[in-house]
Amino acid sequence: MTLALDFTGKTILVVGIHKGGMGGATCRQVAKAGGTVIALDRDESYAADIADEVRALGGTIHTMTADLFDVAQCEQVIPRVLAEFGPIDGLVCVAGGTRGEEWMPLEETPGESFWKTLQLNFAYVFYLCRDAAAEWIRTGRSGAIVNIGSVSAKDAAPWHGPYGAAKSGIIALTRTMANEWHEFGIRANSVSPGAVMSARVIDKATTMSERAKASRDPSDTVIFTEPVQLANTIAFLLSDLASGVSGQNIAVDSTLSTKFCGGRRLTRKQMGETN
Repeated sequence: MTLALDFTGKTILVVGIHKGGMGGATCRQVAKAGGTVIALDRDESYAADIADEVRALGGTIHTMTADLFDVAQCEQVIPRVLAEFGPIDGLVCVAGGTRGEEWMPLEETPGESFWKTLQLNFAYVFYLCRDAAAEWIRTGRSGAIVNIGSVSAKDAAPWHGPYGAAKSGIIALTRTMANEWHEFGIRANSVSPGAVMSARVIDKATTMSERAKASRDPSDTVIFTEPVQLANTIAFLLSDLASGVSGQNIAVDSTLSTKFCGGRRLTRKQMGETN
């Protein structure tokens, strides 16, 4: 006798794909459990790469592209999905992250960088979840939403404040979704990663300024979590096994947030900078 996740007959839209990251890992886990995946990314090659991998596993997957910095394109995602692939049963909003060049003190952060961070990490989530829920309510279908927060939303986010604020917004908004849409059979939860061992995270480190790198306390150690560990939690929250779970934020960070949040940083005096 076994107890397993089963997505047979269900279609899940995963937004933000990299086959070596949590988006790609989520696609693989949903497909392994018998679900149909719709993989969306701004970069067509990312969606195509995971599609090849899922099909090699014997799974069913469709791909889409959209620029989530563009509000007009965000508002067309769910209508396009419905027109091209039909109803969906779940939505996972993974797209986001920090850019290496945005790691800096708040007082030096340009307004353009601030708004880009909020659009990529918070605003698009509103549009997609709003439109998916509206369709589920209109048609009387139930649905499950999983949005990606961050342990950077837990306390403070030194040198990446806009990102931490955006992820805090996601967690709060997701709880409101759960509250307002519960009566319609719609569940909404968030998952907060710590440091994820993915190619994108590794690549990002190479684009940080030397000043940003030097700000990190050299005695600090980062605990990494594998993308599949995030994907397993996401898949659980999408599944019927989590039918009683909604409005929750689950940290999947291998205990990272029990010792610090975004990482210990030296003060600028410790770095030798003058006021």
